[in-house]
Amino acid sequence: MTYRIIDTHCHLDIIQEQGQDIGISLEKAHNAGVEKILQIGIDLDSSLRAQSISKEFQTKKQEGFLIPKVYYSIGCHPTETHEFPKSKEIEGLILENAHDENLSAIGEIGIDLYHTADSESKQIDILEQFLDLSERTKIPVVIHSREGFETTYEVLAKWKTRAHGVIHCFTYDYEKGKKFVDLGFYVSFSGILAFNSARDIQDAAKKLPLDAMLIETDAPFLAPPPHRGKRNDSGNMPIILDKMFSLRNELNSKVEDQLYLNSEKFLNRKAYYHA
Repeated sequence: MTYRIIDTHCHLDIIQEQGQDIGISLEKAHNAGVEKILQIGIDLDSSLRAQSISKEFQTKKQEGFLIPKVYYSIGCHPTETHEFPKSKEIEGLILENAHDENLSAIGEIGIDLYHTADSESKQIDILEQFLDLSERTKIPVVIHSREGFETTYEVLAKWKTRAHGVIHCFTYDYEKGKKFVDLGFYVSFSGILAFNSARDIQDAAKKLPLDAMLIETDAPFLAPPPHRGKRNDSGNMPIILDKMFSLRNELNSKVEDQLYLNSEKFLNRKAYYHA
């Protein structure tokens, strides 16, 4: 059975660096029912690559290739501390391309207290810089938050209704997810959702409003079982969707359709606002 899926967070360039050509990744995605992919930028160079990948494969699609449509983001990842001095250049790249319909998001940006806790204050400064830009441009943000819920939440709460976006690769519990949703953010689930040990994450996916959720691979990272520990790609999206089916009470068709609709809204810069 073929699904209709959108991979809302993928690093096609890193997959290629690890040995799989982007064309192969897109062919595998297409065969799995993935119709659209958001290619993520994490620093200035990768953001430029993301833009280039999007342009290259729009052209190939126009020539008749059966591949997913590739959108892109421009960001400054909280662990890429060497890139912080380039934040104004990254901001300029966003402003320069703000009217490009294939630029879907600002990010990854966020807070990481697992890898780079010593730079927390600077991470906050960078995050606030890009949240301000999100408010000005109405372009949503892709938030990376690892072992930094309190800091992430405190910063995002200042921008409630002013900036919007998604908490990508959600790794917290239901109560924390509900707090993000109440701020008007989507919550996105990766292959971790299918890990046997991911009880808190599965509980969140079971209980959060269906219209507030997205799914993603974060490829080449976090491949779901039975591929855990191997290079991930968008071809594994059906495994994540199947796991979501097993957790929700709605009909599978309703889950599939709603996740697709949510993802389309996000790619088209539409906000989720919790009623």
